[in-house]
Amino acid sequence: MTKIAVTGLRGVPATWGGVEHHCENLYSRLAERGYDITIYARSYYVPRGITSYKGLKIKRLPTLNLKYTDALFHTLFSMIHILFSNPDIVHIHGIGPCFFSWLPRVFRPRMKVFFTCHGLDWQRKKWPWWASKLIYLGELSAIRFAQYRVVVSRELQQYFESAHGIKTFYIPNGITPIPPKEPNRIKQWGLSAGRYFLCVGRLVPEKRMEDIIKAYLLNPRGYSLVIVGDNASAGQYMNDLIKLAENTPSVIFTGYQFGTVLEELFSNARAFITASELEGLPITLLEALSYGIMCVTSDIGPHRELMETLPGLTFPVGDIPAIAKQMNYMETMTENQYDDFKQKAIAMISGQFSWNTACGEHDRLYRKSLQH
Repeated sequence: MTKIAVTGLRGVPATWGGVEHHCENLYSRLAERGYDITIYARSYYVPRGITSYKGLKIKRLPTLNLKYTDALFHTLFSMIHILFSNPDIVHIHGIGPCFFSWLPRVFRPRMKVFFTCHGLDWQRKKWPWWASKLIYLGELSAIRFAQYRVVVSRELQQYFESAHGIKTFYIPNGITPIPPKEPNRIKQWGLSAGRYFLCVGRLVPEKRMEDIIKAYLLNPRGYSLVIVGDNASAGQYMNDLIKLAENTPSVIFTGYQFGTVLEELFSNARAFITASELEGLPITLLEALSYGIMCVTSDIGPHRELMETLPGLTFPVGDIPAIAKQMNYMETMTENQYDDFKQKAIAMISGQFSWNTACGEHDRLYRKSLQH
């Protein structure tokens, strides 16, 4: 039985975090195909006592849960454990954690090293210059030491080819279609079907959530603005967002939501809005499209990649009047226009973004790597 160690993520079961949902969906399916998979989890993220989940072995390890050391130290501790447990394959998720991708190449040369890039993390605004440089060194290490390099978007594939002259394997995120839910539990916020705009994600500066709030406040609105998410590092950015909307009861912060509540929020939204300036291939946008919600997106590459065949609404990054204009349009859109988008979005997602397809592609690469 092929043994795979997975590190770089926070862990599974997944709660907040796109990489964590990616890994839970992907590796639970690979476990069903007979792989022996160990997920290395951070002790603060996965509750004590969880040692297995959906056919996966869960190995909780400590870390220094600080803003700039979390992923790096946990990956180091994981790698030390991995060197002793000696699996056939180690798969590192994220650029920063690949700083340690040289360890198995030096001490376990028969072990195959995989890397998945979910986004160019060194570009994120939260990092001071030295942390950004350190994460970029992880990218250079991945290029030098990982034998198999996977990216989740075409834009990332083009980046690695143009910036570093290397080929990567494009395997996009998948999505699991979920039947729409009636608005029951979301009534706690006074929400009803089709009467609110929805934003979902970690509240960090590169998501530019302040642009959406400012655009919403430019005109009187008959729709609420619902912001689902939080700031994992409890920074000033979150406080600034709350202050920006403090005199507007129709701007609703729900915090992180999962399961049935999140499904209800997606099922009943009028539109999903994302103003992000930096993404890999956003799972939240995939989820919104799987429900057939009208999507209003900033015009960055990963968003264009998902929306290129759909009659969606876009705006330049940071253009607040343009966001407000799209909100105005959403409030007056006809049901025929809405239904046209819904049908095309659901068909596109089901046809192009399948976890079973992603599982099959990883299975093929893992098998290929062990033949050499």
